[in-house]
Amino acid sequence: MSGRRRRGAVSAAATEPRQPVQFTREMAALGVFAIIVIAGPLLFGAVDRLPQVGLLVLLAIGIFLQPPAIVPLSRWGNRLALAFIGLLLFKEFAPAGWFGETFWRTTLTRQYSLELPFTHHPEPSRALDALLAAAVGVVWFLWVRRLSAERGHRAFLAWALFAAAAIVAIVSFATRHPGSDAIYEGTPLARWTPGWSGFGPFPNRNHSADFFAMAGVLGCGCMVWAATRKNWLLFVGGIACVGVIVVALLTTESRGGLIAFAAGVGIYLLLCVGKVRNGRAVGAALGAAVFFGGLLFGFGGQVMARFHSHASGGVSNETRVGVWHDAIGMWRDAPLLGHGLDSFAGVFPMYQKIQLENQIVIHPESSWLQWLTEVGLLPVLLATAAVALFLGKHLREVFGRQRSFYLHAAGFAAFAVLLIHAIFDVPAHRWGTAGFALAALAMACPMRTESRRAQEPWQAALVPLAVAGFWCLTLYWSIPAWSPLCLNRLIDMDAHAPGMVPGAELEKALHYFPLNADLHQSVGLLQVRALGKDNPVPWQRHFGIAARLQPASWEISMAQARACQRIGSGLAVGYWQQAVERGGIHRDEILATAVRETARFSNAQSIWGRYAEAHPEFLLAYAQTQPEQRARYYFGRWWKLRANAADLSDVELQSLYTLAPKLGNLEDFQEWAKNHAASGLRDYRQWAALLHGWGADEQAWQILSLKVPEPAFPAAVPNVSREMLEKAWRIKQDNVVTAQQLAQLRLQAGDKDGSDEIIIEVANSEKAPPWFIDKAAWLFARGGRMDDAVELLLRPR
Repeated sequence: MSGRRRRGAVSAAATEPRQPVQFTREMAALGVFAIIVIAGPLLFGAVDRLPQVGLLVLLAIGIFLQPPAIVPLSRWGNRLALAFIGLLLFKEFAPAGWFGETFWRTTLTRQYSLELPFTHHPEPSRALDALLAAAVGVVWFLWVRRLSAERGHRAFLAWALFAAAAIVAIVSFATRHPGSDAIYEGTPLARWTPGWSGFGPFPNRNHSADFFAMAGVLGCGCMVWAATRKNWLLFVGGIACVGVIVVALLTTESRGGLIAFAAGVGIYLLLCVGKVRNGRAVGAALGAAVFFGGLLFGFGGQVMARFHSHASGGVSNETRVGVWHDAIGMWRDAPLLGHGLDSFAGVFPMYQKIQLENQIVIHPESSWLQWLTEVGLLPVLLATAAVALFLGKHLREVFGRQRSFYLHAAGFAAFAVLLIHAIFDVPAHRWGTAGFALAALAMACPMRTESRRAQEPWQAALVPLAVAGFWCLTLYWSIPAWSPLCLNRLIDMDAHAPGMVPGAELEKALHYFPLNADLHQSVGLLQVRALGKDNPVPWQRHFGIAARLQPASWEISMAQARACQRIGSGLAVGYWQQAVERGGIHRDEILATAVRETARFSNAQSIWGRYAEAHPEFLLAYAQTQPEQRARYYFGRWWKLRANAADLSDVELQSLYTLAPKLGNLEDFQEWAKNHAASGLRDYRQWAALLHGWGADEQAWQILSLKVPEPAFPAAVPNVSREMLEKAWRIKQDNVVTAQQLAQLRLQAGDKDGSDEIIIEVANSEKAPPWFIDKAAWLFARGGRMDDAVELLLRPR
């Protein structure tokens, strides 16, 4: 009887009309969240001010729909929070004299008489912008925590983040354009981005990789969540999305992104195994390892190859380590409170020792190092301790959950990806990556709204609105003048129309941004024209500061030299010499340009001659600019002063190989070669060419034969008869396959001369394959024709 009632009740319920889902303000807020997490990464990771303003307006709308929940801290908690905020404001805007002397400040103020603001931060407007962005980040985190308060919303937030990354990955593949400098090239959204890798919406491929890495880890949680609910359609869709995201990560060829992803997946699996602790969890972990290993094997060839290359990609391993070393030196000069938010690019040149030709270091290749150098150890330790306590508390709570554990664990692991990647890259200062990490953490640590102390002030929407309004002033009306965006516009304007920006406007900008090398350069160029050599001190000071703030730039010194050529040779030559010394692999070209452009000055030849003898490493480069008689003298001086040096550069060696055939001799080169055998292993073709030019072909062949072994015939015997091959060869003698097979059959038949004849004939033809060239060279060598053998191997290929 009871069973019949139950069936009847179910039947009656099934016939009742389903009530429509009521649309609420929270649902609208969730929709705004979804728009933000899709639009932010697609708009170049929100690195530009205009997309940032648009995202702030969307955030304000979302907060109006559902304000964030704010729980007052304890009395001591409030005091500590206020103390931390006060410490940040104090260290940025308090008088610089309260913080002691630093190397960069002492050098610029005493040696270059540079006037700096009274504040500890040398450019306080940059600190203000950074603090405003940090305030927005706090509001974003609190808002997403409030959205996560409802259990049903957490799955939506996680899947929205996951799906947004999948969309970004698909768009990245659709707009992939290797070799291009424009993201979304050919579309109205195209953004010119020098150095872009051709894949991903972020200007920096490591930031794209970090975004995909966090999303891939979060996607693992979404998949497991779907599996625990036996929603197999959603589970299969999640697998497909994770596959697309991980392949996108591998396509970025970011080693750091791959390492961070592997660490994030490992953390997530450890959390899951720690929660479940059964064979099924271990099996799932092994399955995940096989899945991701297969993707790595199928699509990760390029990124794995970069692990074995010391100079691959935009930043080599050696360069990265060198920047870290110099950044640590910068931090040691102000260890507790740093040098100021967003000050790294301006201050670092004063500590830079690594040699980077014509490059500017804008960040320390590590977000952790950037925090240490800019914020200081004390605030970083306080913030790290607060985050650790916050994470520890919520991790304990997460292990007590049953239904949503896997989503929470994935959120923690995704946030860990950012922190790990931040050790050896700088993903934490981009809105697209930092915003994703904060959203994942907020979803993992939802706000408890049942507390009576929780407040939901709609006035929180005024924070992003106020920041957006402030930045709009700069975007549309170029006020205030001390905004960093105004500086960027002023520099761009001066670069496109040199001399058109009034000097007073440039000097006003220098008051707000005294560490900007481009401004000092522009002011100096204007003053050269206005003051000339009658009053050189002002423009020389600006030129000196500009060169000091860009220690690796030869272009800035070259521009200074050309400006000085109008007023005197002595002044110009000094700046030309600075450009040469910074020239790196281009120094020979720069020296030749300098000698050519200063040739009209009467004393230029003697000045450059003395300079070359005082710097023997430039003797060969200078010899290439001189007539043969003078070139021979400077070549001899180099041979006496530098030939046996152990630190000969690649540029110097190439100059030697260029000049030696005309100015050198066999005996001196043979003696020199004994002390530079290592160079011969790499430059064996140049050595053989020199020896061939002097008639020492046997020595040249000895060098070449060590690098070019005699090729063998293919192991497989041709399955075509010799008669058919002979006929085909007579008809068409440019078929190299036929030629090789016929030569092999002739040799097997005892017709060595006939075989050699074919090989040599093909080798002497235009665009001959390397096999025939190498084989013919060995045939010549065995016949005593060393000159022909060497000449053949030295042919351009």
